Amino acid sequence: MIPRSRGRWKDLAPQLLEGRVRTDARNRLVYQVGSQRLALDGTWALTRDHDLSFTVRARDERPSQTVYLKGALLKAEANALVVAVHQADRENAEPSHRVALSGRWSADAKNRLVFSVDKADGTEDRLTFQGGWEVGPRHELLYRYRQRATSTRTADERTLIFAGAWDITGADRLVYRLAGSDSAFEFKASLQSPSLQARDGRIVYQVGIGLAGGRTRTARVVLFGTWKLHKDKTVSFEIPYTEGRRGAIQFGATYAFAGKNEVALELYGRRRQPLGISVMFSRRLLEDARWFVRVRKEGEATEALAGVQGRF
Repeated sequence: MIPRSRGRWKDLAPQLLEGRVRTDARNRLVYQVGSQRLALDGTWALTRDHDLSFTVRARDERPSQTVYLKGALLKAEANALVVAVHQADRENAEPSHRVALSGRWSADAKNRLVFSVDKADGTEDRLTFQGGWEVGPRHELLYRYRQRATSTRTADERTLIFAGAWDITGADRLVYRLAGSDSAFEFKASLQSPSLQARDGRIVYQVGIGLAGGRTRTARVVLFGTWKLHKDKTVSFEIPYTEGRRGAIQFGATYAFAGKNEVALELYGRRRQPLGISVMFSRRLLEDARWFVRVRKEGEATEALAGVQGRF
């Protein structure tokens, strides 16, 4: 295919055009040959080998065709997926340039990672990552996969790192919010134990991930951090992340005293929905012992008026 003077294209005898592929602001596949530019509409997908594919939309008498972009998934950005493309010329093949797709990240019903590519007509192309994911040592979300090298028979392990922070939004919902965007992975999860000790400093979830071939993998998500009770009677769980960054999950709670020096908190979310989590605090763990005394007095006064529990 070669361009006409006005940027249109017509079918001629097949010939090799040496150029570069990239994408434009509308996520179309663009093939640049010298000063000539061909922009193609079509559908993006992700193969099981983690290569990008682009199916060119059929037009007039020209049937649809699929182009495979061999390379590596290079970077997961807040609103983009960046791929290093290996493009062959007459002499060699090198990972010579990057192709970026804009869109949003999410999780599907099987807890798999999904990237939805924005389209000019308001639709989306869904790229589903068929492998499992895990949590790194600094609570970062990692996607590891193996990809066969183009020049050898060996398979290289590659890792996508997602920068973000964890949140708990429901009794069976664990969310990873990506930094710098509105994108988030919302996973259906189950607590390993609903009764926690504040001194242990951790929350453990089990997440089932649907894999290729109908298999299921269980990811164990362990969030380490520090429980804190605040003067305004809110509760937070502070988690350390990479580069010294710290983030806190905020909770509301109802409380009940369990003995002279312990208080049990039943946590609820921003919309006051129960989360199914109970945390036991001992008096010696509190940075401000006056908090314990004040809340205990308020609790006793509330019990005298209403019976069982105080709410904060």
